[in-house]
Amino acid sequence: MSRVHLALLAALVAALIGMVAVMVRASTGGDGPRPAAEAAVDEATPTTAEPTTTATGSAATEAAAATAPEAATTTGDGERLVLPRPLPERTLNVPILMYHRIARPSAGAGAYERDLTVGPRDFARQMAWLADAGYASITQRQLFAALMEGAPLPERPVLITFDDGYREIAETAAPIMARHGLTGTAYVITDRILADPAAAPLWMTEDQLRDLAAAGWDIGSHTVTHRELSLVDEATALRELRASRFRLERILGRPVQWFCYPVGKYDTASEGLVRRAGYVLAVTTDEGTLQRADQPLLLQRVRVSDDTGVAGLRARLGG
Repeated sequence: MSRVHLALLAALVAALIGMVAVMVRASTGGDGPRPAAEAAVDEATPTTAEPTTTATGSAATEAAAATAPEAATTTGDGERLVLPRPLPERTLNVPILMYHRIARPSAGAGAYERDLTVGPRDFARQMAWLADAGYASITQRQLFAALMEGAPLPERPVLITFDDGYREIAETAAPIMARHGLTGTAYVITDRILADPAAAPLWMTEDQLRDLAAAGWDIGSHTVTHRELSLVDEATALRELRASRFRLERILGRPVQWFCYPVGKYDTASEGLVRRAGYVLAVTTDEGTLQRADQPLLLQRVRVSDDTGVAGLRARLGG
């Protein structure tokens, strides 16, 4: 066979291969095997009813941010934070107060209800004492920057947090705190967020969450249904973590990367899932005020109950 015939045969084979490749792409809807990074993003994308886009970007971008290797931090209201690697070895004495309801305990209330309730008058006295004693409320971003980057904090910093999303946070606690120049963090169970303020007066509405955020408050996730992460399978836990964050981000139009463990329960696996879901700070119910930069998802808090009072708060914060 002549060289000319060989060349023509080679051209014909190449053309046939090209046609087969086109047919394969058309039938599979793609260009063959995807890079590992693309496959990882798809695997990380939550199977929830959340929209494909949110105020912070596409679902693929959110998934990538939630599963990407830890890298340098970012700052700014609209930017997503990422934990550095390795985590710094830094400790800070920052009390994180833990409240639930700001209401009068019902008649005959048991120990559990009183543990979750502080009367409005006592709460007002505690906030007045904090301000008079020189405490300055800080934001989650301030705490993050101090732990991860060594950024300065006020001389007497305090983070004031509220669990569950009760209506009194917006209607009672926030106005009292505003009179003393204080703001806080509300950790919200997203299944209890209301669109209609008359539907169930126990819980906050979307508008109230937006108003708190506009007033300088942080809004964090307390999962979708308040299920203990250590008692459910991995897929369920990730749905609880991601769907709650995505809904809050849609409501607020900004990243939400602060988390509170339901009932304060956690283990090594659930801590890892919280990090995988894109959170950078998480609080427990472990008692204490010493916060460690190498454990940003296991922050300690100071529980405030019906019987704490100003004297008890002063004692727990060291005078």
